Amino acid sequence: MKKLTVLGGSSIASPTLIQEMLSRKDRPPFEVCLVGRTKPKLEKVAAVCTALAENAQIPLKITFETDLQRGLSGTDYILNQIRVGGYKARAYDERFPKQFGILGEETFGPGGMNNAKRTIPIVLEYCKAIEEYAPNALVLNLTNPNSFIQYAVVRYSNVNIIGVCDSPVGIGEGIAEMLGIPYQDLWIQYVGMHHFGWVTKALHKGVDMMPAILEKLGQIPGLPVDAEIARAVGGIPTSYFKYYYHSNRVFETQSKQEKVRAEQLLDLENQILEDYASQSGELPASLKQRGAHWYGASVVPVMLAHVNNANQVFILNVVNGTTIPWMPADAIIETPALVTGHGCVPLQPAEMPVDLQAMVRLNATFEMLWVEAVVEQNYDKALRAMMLNHLVHDLDQAKVILEEIWIF
Repeated sequence: MKKLTVLGGSSIASPTLIQEMLSRKDRPPFEVCLVGRTKPKLEKVAAVCTALAENAQIPLKITFETDLQRGLSGTDYILNQIRVGGYKARAYDERFPKQFGILGEETFGPGGMNNAKRTIPIVLEYCKAIEEYAPNALVLNLTNPNSFIQYAVVRYSNVNIIGVCDSPVGIGEGIAEMLGIPYQDLWIQYVGMHHFGWVTKALHKGVDMMPAILEKLGQIPGLPVDAEIARAVGGIPTSYFKYYYHSNRVFETQSKQEKVRAEQLLDLENQILEDYASQSGELPASLKQRGAHWYGASVVPVMLAHVNNANQVFILNVVNGTTIPWMPADAIIETPALVTGHGCVPLQPAEMPVDLQAMVRLNATFEMLWVEAVVEQNYDKALRAMMLNHLVHDLDQAKVILEEIWIF
């Protein structure tokens, strides 16, 4: 029996993970150990997960722990989905940048930087425990801001980690829907970083469909940016590029909202927990409003590809090395990678226009510098990183933002 330990296992979305594992007929027997700090919440979530797994055709054992050592001991895989500070801390990340005329978001801009500052030290503490109790485990990181976290783990620990995200899959599924073909029949070429990249090719039976796609951009569900800029660069960006290309529009929209996204999710979380307490054996309708596309699109398929030595390709966050020659060797890139039982092998991505290369290099430099500033508590590096943030306009603005968040 394989073991998966879920850090942040008390998340209301965890039952969706169990549902996805139950749907897979190609998995071996598994123990899923949910590790959380808040026992009452953990018990509610674990009860739902246990009820779901009771009639599993392939054994699926649910356990839960508040003790990290017991949760990690003997594990093969670790899913990191912790949210340091919960939705209240996320709400702050989404609110405070507005006082400086900047949109608020948990992974992008100063809000994402503060999220990383709060989360990195906790993740590195977990890494010490992983090194002691589960040194051979593969960590799948889902915690945002993903590439900040992964770079910190790679630079400051010996933990084996890859980053998983469903954003590139979502773009591919939108393209497939527009073309009227199954998503699995497409080869999606993604180049960039977590929440900062583009689909530059979409091959179907050896034919690049991107020219035809660019002509019909208006038909792609939920295109995050104006079609004009997507056509100009010859690719489709992640949804997070609305914060880059249309920051003025997003800021205006956010300024009119009474509640930030985190506050809406907190209300929904309370409702879901109430529903968990009154139901068993099935997922409540309220959970569907939250959504957890990442488990079925990335987390479970990648883990099982590793378990089964399946030699399948997924878009993952990995250390660059020599994969993209115009990126720093130790940068975290998001790229197609071959998943085997021995590890993940990044594949050489397509070329990008030089302006997009410059944007991605800048993003990598900014993220790496901020991680180092946080771990070293180095104000000079923090100021340099803040000046590289895509939404920060000048030194005066960078300094007042740091006055707000640079507290240890």
